[in-house]
Amino acid sequence: MPSMRAIWFIEADGDAGIRCRSQAPIGVDSIGAPSKALSPTLLWFVTALLLAVTAPGAAVAGHAERDLPGKLLIGYWHNWAGWPVTLRLTEIPASYDVVVVAFATPTVPAGATMRFAPDPGIYPTGGEFVADVQALQAQGKKVLISIGGGADPITVDDPTDAASFVTSMSGILDQYGFDGVDVDLEGGSLALDPGDDDFRSPTSPRIVYFIEALSTLMALYPGHLLSAAPETAQVQGGYQAYSGIWGAYLPVIHALRERWSFIHVQHYNTGSMFGRDGNIYEPATADFHAAMAEMLLAGFTVDVWDRAIPFPPLRQDQVAIGLPAGPQAGGGYTPPDLVHQALDYLIRGIPFGGRYELANPDGYPAFRGLMTWSINWDSYYGYEFSRSHRTYLDGLTISVPEEDDPDASSELAELRAFPNPARRDIAVRYRLRGDAEVECELLDLRGRSVRGRICQSRSAGEHVIRLEVADLPSGIYSLRVTVAGRSRVGRIAVIR
Repeated sequence: MPSMRAIWFIEADGDAGIRCRSQAPIGVDSIGAPSKALSPTLLWFVTALLLAVTAPGAAVAGHAERDLPGKLLIGYWHNWAGWPVTLRLTEIPASYDVVVVAFATPTVPAGATMRFAPDPGIYPTGGEFVADVQALQAQGKKVLISIGGGADPITVDDPTDAASFVTSMSGILDQYGFDGVDVDLEGGSLALDPGDDDFRSPTSPRIVYFIEALSTLMALYPGHLLSAAPETAQVQGGYQAYSGIWGAYLPVIHALRERWSFIHVQHYNTGSMFGRDGNIYEPATADFHAAMAEMLLAGFTVDVWDRAIPFPPLRQDQVAIGLPAGPQAGGGYTPPDLVHQALDYLIRGIPFGGRYELANPDGYPAFRGLMTWSINWDSYYGYEFSRSHRTYLDGLTISVPEEDDPDASSELAELRAFPNPARRDIAVRYRLRGDAEVECELLDLRGRSVRGRICQSRSAGEHVIRLEVADLPSGIYSLRVTVAGRSRVGRIAVIR
């Protein structure tokens, strides 16, 4: 059963000030379900596995996603020594929030039984690798295991393959203590058979059974993260054609759409692509990044010149962009200033003078962030990628410090506010360790309250307060959040 989270809003009430209202709890971190009933073989296997597995990693884990910041920097780590740079996990800079280990691969070419072992050239023993994973986790980072990669296709063609995939991946997750799974299936791992023409009800066995296997695996680990790094042809390519590899990821994304933590399509090693507006955009441009990202943020038409089936948008916080860390890391390297133009447009609605016009001119403030191939390449280039983009992403949110010294007994465990600058509203997200009274205020530079009202006691967990700022003049404001008598203050810019 999905966890429930109450969302609270603060809204303007004309001259009367601010009033609080609650919205019925909404389900989050939902567990994806297979697109059709499990086959008898797989259902028997799942039942047996649920009864048999008692390792701590198989228990219902804490929801890892709740511990992540609103804007993420995600990077792949090479599990091989040598070119371009050999890195241990503990050498990864603090700027990365999620580390994706590349890769778990099939035991035989194009198989379904998975294996993973740390490269002995980096980690002579598995225990050293596990210790470094735990060290990153102690820093608040999440460490995922990626499956596949461009050189190692995975094929799950029948119930036996699905059972082998779930068993082997469960063993990898438990042995190494990963926080989740990243799906990087390329080549022929996912392909549409002739006659499979609707992503909502796939018929290609290779896709149907992979959906079953992945859904089953993630049901065993409901608190784990799930991400994916498809190629543009496999997702946005479904606009122009839905066959073969074109659009082949769409049924997988759709079947587990409530379960994905984030999806970062590879905006590299690609040719020009159609946007949702029917125009063609060239890679390594701000237009390309904005157009490709908004296809998932706003939805798009699949097989536009034939069946024309709408693909519904994902949540804003599920969408990120994949970029190469440097010119040699992948085709389509984009300098940071152009990336930031695209992100300013996507997130803040600030135009940069390009051809692409957002379907939502106000942007998508909850857009999740950036992924890179790879951390090793970032190291090779002197960490230019992570330095520049971490600074940019941090500028979109404020992590509000306490006015006085931090106190371990404080009920406020985490506080974030975004977007910053803001145009229409500010989402103030906070997490409480226990029940507490919460007050949120927005003040102008003269200290006058322009938005504020105590929202009575809140229970432990995550909550959101939304402050409307569309009627406020441009300028700098102070955001003050008081929890159980302790205040934190940060700066928010409002722009027109």
